Amino acid sequence: MHPDAAEAPEELFGLLADRTRLRILALLAGEHAGARGVCVGDLVEALDLPQPTVSRHLGHLRRAGWVHASRREPWVHYALVPQAAGGRLGQFLELCDDAEFERDRWRLERLADGGGCCPP
Repeated sequence: MHPDAAEAPEELFGLLADRTRLRILALLAGEHAGARGVCVGDLVEALDLPQPTVSRHLGHLRRAGWVHASRREPWVHYALVPQAAGGRLGQFLELCDDAEFERDRWRLERLADGGGCCPP
């Protein structure tokens, strides 16, 4: 999928319609993501989901142009693309604030405070 493809309303809402993708985006938009992004292993731990599930959803978001990956052998870090969803992604993510999202943020914060799964 071309990065601009997610700008079509059906693509935009299709990507946002999946709760796992919303949870991933919310973590990547959080303060603990930083400029370096978040390691896949930390996302797996924070979301308490299997690695293949997290990787599949990250693939959808990457193909849509919403996240980018940087490989730091042997780890891959993901970060938000600043202009994802025409720069409106932050507004959508503000709506994602329930107990599950809060638990995800708390887990990621604890992982970050402990150094995470992979060293800088």
